[in-house]
Amino acid sequence: LPKETTVARAGRPLMGPLAAVRAVVGFPMRLVTRVLTGGLGRAPEDPARWLIVGLGNPGSRFERTRHNVGFDVLDRFAAEEGLVFGAAAGGTSDGTAGGTLEKLQKRSRAKLAVGTVAGKRVVLAKPQTYMNLSGESVKALMRHYRVPKSRLLVVYDDLDTPVAKLKLKGKGGHGGHNGVRNIIDECPGCADKTFPRLKIGVGRPQGDTPVYDHVLTRFDEENRSVLESKTFVEACDAIRGVLTLGLDRAMTAANDAGGGEARGKKNASKKKPRANGETPGPKPSRSTGDAAVVAALVRDALARIVASGAPVAEPRRAAANEPTQ
Repeated sequence: LPKETTVARAGRPLMGPLAAVRAVVGFPMRLVTRVLTGGLGRAPEDPARWLIVGLGNPGSRFERTRHNVGFDVLDRFAAEEGLVFGAAAGGTSDGTAGGTLEKLQKRSRAKLAVGTVAGKRVVLAKPQTYMNLSGESVKALMRHYRVPKSRLLVVYDDLDTPVAKLKLKGKGGHGGHNGVRNIIDECPGCADKTFPRLKIGVGRPQGDTPVYDHVLTRFDEENRSVLESKTFVEACDAIRGVLTLGLDRAMTAANDAGGGEARGKKNASKKKPRANGETPGPKPSRSTGDAAVVAALVRDALARIVASGAPVAEPRRAAANEPTQ
């Protein structure tokens, strides 16, 4: 291998052997792609822009499967916000107007919708690389739009979350999800596994069903109904919460809404009887109260934005100024 592929560059960690092999083997294809897409330049930097990625597999055979709930959430979010995949709303200032967006979709191998939500510029992306190579698509978009990992939100299916529940997190491993694994391996700064992600629960397979078969099959009618009527609505609200209130406060609201009842039942089962034989009732949940307050703040913030059109400043986070490559 060339020496420069294994020696650390300024500000970058050493590249692992597997990543180095991919970099060398994939160079001809990246060169061809750049030539075919006309050598697109990078978009102007915007410190408030978010890249929101839904993971899934392209093609009709994978539609509505467990592995494609990331695509489903982004489709719902785009529809609610009036964004269209393949079109840029006000895209001139993003460097994605006209035929430029089409070229960028070819280069990044993703379907894109570009516009403004809650006063923030957003890029919605559905990688078309198939799940295991999602990171290659996301990496190209992070570099083009100059988006650091702190403003990358990944939406995907999660085996360890109960069906139709959701979890909003700021860090964590891949949990066996190959799309997230590839993002960790490929994307600038993501090797430390600290980037926002919204997990949609699909549950573990029953009996001896292989995980591969489980994630590539469709939900039954009952679970699909819950997803459409409740889970996807909550997921879209969680995304808006991240944009308006920042990740930490949005996590408080989204995670309490999704798991507060289950935690309450678990805590109640641990209560010991008193001397008189009575079992004390559960204490009021402070986090549940916090969730109600944060949810109200989200609604108020969005109402102000709609009324005034003014953007809402996101609380400054230490990682927000992280440089991108």
